[in-house]
Amino acid sequence: MKGLAVFLVVALLVIGGLYATGVFSGKTWWEPNSGDQPAPGDVMTEDKSVETQGAQSARVELRMGAGKVNIRGGASNLMDATFLYNVPAWKPIVDYVVANSQGNLLVREPSGTYSFGAKYRYDWNIRLNSSMPIDMEVKTGAGNTSLDLSDMMVRTLTVDAGASSAVITGSPKAMTSMDVKTGVGSVNIDLIGDWKNSATVHVDGGVGSIKLVVPRNIGVTVEAKRGIGSISTPGFTQDGNTYRNAAYGSSAITLSINLTVGVGSVSITQE
Repeated sequence: MKGLAVFLVVALLVIGGLYATGVFSGKTWWEPNSGDQPAPGDVMTEDKSVETQGAQSARVELRMGAGKVNIRGGASNLMDATFLYNVPAWKPIVDYVVANSQGNLLVREPSGTYSFGAKYRYDWNIRLNSSMPIDMEVKTGAGNTSLDLSDMMVRTLTVDAGASSAVITGSPKAMTSMDVKTGVGSVNIDLIGDWKNSATVHVDGGVGSIKLVVPRNIGVTVEAKRGIGSISTPGFTQDGNTYRNAAYGSSAITLSINLTVGVGSVSITQE
């Protein structure tokens, strides 16, 4: 009976995930009621730059329903971006204002009544300034999200990946908090680097795998809550749901990680 109960729980979670991503209904969870889908055409490419306009720091918010988001540093402006899409109505909207020396940048897809499929192309390739302090929020519905923040000054990061797979490299020069949430999909997070501050990392996964790589030379403590699945933490000591590496308690900097996963595996390795 216990085995049957576990099977039923897994089945319900998986079916719920499939409904969330539109496998059965053909409609994604973030999509409003829709009519006819737009016809895809030739792929259009648009380059867009946003100057800092005197801002000393920035809040950056990205909102995409479905597609691919790639973010990295190296921009001479606040943002240098290239957008690719094959439906004219999907041209991304970019808004930017400066108030009290802080820039506020919003990049979003237009409101629409369409869903997403293999015949559509929607890619955001975004480079952000590497030397400006940034607080970032990324919200996607389905697709792939790749954030390489390793050479940026991102202080806080919030990611709501929906049904996306996410690959994230942290920003050890400035980061103090990271909050990642995904419904269905894998999450790979690389926290290797020369951390300047202690930081908190929250990862909440519904259905899928979570993989983290953490520094060996600074203290790392992990509080793990999982529903059904396994956790692998080589080199860590375990006390109930708490895992700590050998450097914990002896280094000036600590990474405090909180993990919650419904169905799936968790892997934490050190380098």
